[in-house]
Amino acid sequence: MSVFYTECIWFQPKIDLSPPLVPTLRRRDPAKLSLDRSVRSVSAPPLPYANGNSMATYSLTAIIVGGFPIGESDKVVSMFSSERGLVRAVAKGAKKPGTKMSGKAEALCVNKMLVAKGRSLDIITQAESVCTFRNLRADLVRLTHALYYAELTQAFGEGLEEESELFYQVLFNSLHMQEAAVADARLLSLEFEMFLLRQLGVSPELQVCIKCRRPLTEYNITVFFSELGGIGCDKCGRSSSTSGARVAERNFDAYDAEYEERGIFVTPLVWKMLVNADATCDELALPESLTRRRPAYTEAQSPALDAAHRLMQRNLESRAGKKMRTLDLLKQY
Repeated sequence: MSVFYTECIWFQPKIDLSPPLVPTLRRRDPAKLSLDRSVRSVSAPPLPYANGNSMATYSLTAIIVGGFPIGESDKVVSMFSSERGLVRAVAKGAKKPGTKMSGKAEALCVNKMLVAKGRSLDIITQAESVCTFRNLRADLVRLTHALYYAELTQAFGEGLEEESELFYQVLFNSLHMQEAAVADARLLSLEFEMFLLRQLGVSPELQVCIKCRRPLTEYNITVFFSELGGIGCDKCGRSSSTSGARVAERNFDAYDAEYEERGIFVTPLVWKMLVNADATCDELALPESLTRRRPAYTEAQSPALDAAHRLMQRNLESRAGKKMRTLDLLKQY
């Protein structure tokens, strides 16, 4: 006997109780979303400067004055440019032979470069060699003095942004003069030191006494006061505690640091060399300086020239607060 079940279906009107439709955001793949963010961060335009101009890259004509390695193949170089003064940037692959930066990141090389702005350090993207001073590198004495220029530029270059074009030209001409051997290397260094002191606004006083303002002559000069930045007359020299501070020209490096305040005795010949260098240092930026004839000092006058140069070197070292060690290489020969 079969039994039939009848299913009863009640038909009722449907009532939509769901919430009203609202616009929904489509969920995206987190991996793809992070990739999009990274792409946007790379391709985003750089922030404008105060004047509204974008500075993603900029061009420079600069002289390499120093640097240090970073990583296995890169190098951070310091360079002085005519456009921006002292600049530090990363030279990618500078330590690897055969790369576009190999040989261009060495000291005293002159390059035209395209530099990209970076978060911490700028990056050199293109470089074209202008001058390498190849003949200068064959003379150890003159190369050492040229590297001394680079050391001074690293120490004082940050204060020369306003005169960057002028100082760049003087540095470039000074390197050319050392390469061409137009004069004694110490005399050329003395002129460069005088010019640098003048640009820094601390040019030594050589015409009048630094204390009493009495005019100086070869008969009344006595001591050079490093802290005051000038030469004193015989009257002011006797009144100061300079007893025992005399240093011979032939062992100028032997004087002790305690004489910085007491002064260093200078001879008339040393004073004349300082005055001549101070009078001609402004011509270093002119093309005529490359061919201008300079006095040729005899062997007997060589110690005085060395003393004048060392005196200005010590003056610059006191301004920088550190010792310039490049020229120490020449003491070994």
